[in-house]
Amino acid sequence: MISEDEIAKYREAGAIVAKLRVDMLKTIRPGTKLLDIGEKIEGTILKAGAKPAFPVNISINESAAHYTPQIGDEKTVGDGDLVKIDIGAHVDGYVADMAFTYCSEKSPLIKAAEDALREGISVIRPGVKVSEISQAIYGSMKSSGCAPVVNLSGHGIGRYDFHGRFSIPNVPNNSSIVLGEGDVIALEPFVAESAVHVTEANPVEIYQFAQKRPVRMMESRKIMSLAENDYSSFPFAKRWLAKHISPMKIKMALLELERAGALQSYPVLKDMQGRKIAQAEDTIIVMDKPIVTTRL
Repeated sequence: MISEDEIAKYREAGAIVAKLRVDMLKTIRPGTKLLDIGEKIEGTILKAGAKPAFPVNISINESAAHYTPQIGDEKTVGDGDLVKIDIGAHVDGYVADMAFTYCSEKSPLIKAAEDALREGISVIRPGVKVSEISQAIYGSMKSSGCAPVVNLSGHGIGRYDFHGRFSIPNVPNNSSIVLGEGDVIALEPFVAESAVHVTEANPVEIYQFAQKRPVRMMESRKIMSLAENDYSSFPFAKRWLAKHISPMKIKMALLELERAGALQSYPVLKDMQGRKIAQAEDTIIVMDKPIVTTRL
């Protein structure tokens, strides 16, 4: 059973990212640098007394997830781009995971993603099956004339576990998992004009601690310590390491760590046919009246 103190921490993290959604939708414009967006979001989380649960994802058009700005990134938001901004913050390990899509033009895909998220939330209650939530999300997409990214899902959330426990697909399924009161979940519909299956692509800018392993380079040992301790085993961005290590040595150290099995990498997930994708996401505590922590 979830305690009032745990609920308060989930709400605190959620309020931070909820405010960021409002603020960023007001300030992002064509020409805005992705690096400026990322540093603004992550800096705001830290100033609020929380920590990032993962590097901000800023994935554009056919890229669905896992793009975070690179060191010295000069990329900017373009006219008509579908810019998916996925933000995670945690307070003492209690995570809020939220995403929205920005576009300088009106996009039916954005509305379809938001409608599908709303429909999924509407059926949440103790005793609901994951399959029922998936059906609600999928049915909403179909009624909008859109289709899902079939291999991306919502997920359960636990303390220091931002993306685990179980999946909540955006397509019909036979899952027998039943949600109980106090479970914490993130619903995460990804929507395109036709069904999409994303695949891994370059670049790789996000990593996560996997296990301690013997490594040769001093920089590798430093990164392994940062990943486990400073980042609390949550995912981190390659650019974060530039505060501690030279960019040239970062590349070599990450390669050594990945080969040793000390780190897990998160390549960009992309539709190779170039179809645009929109995303919406909220974190919810399962109750008779669900608590959507990532909404003001």
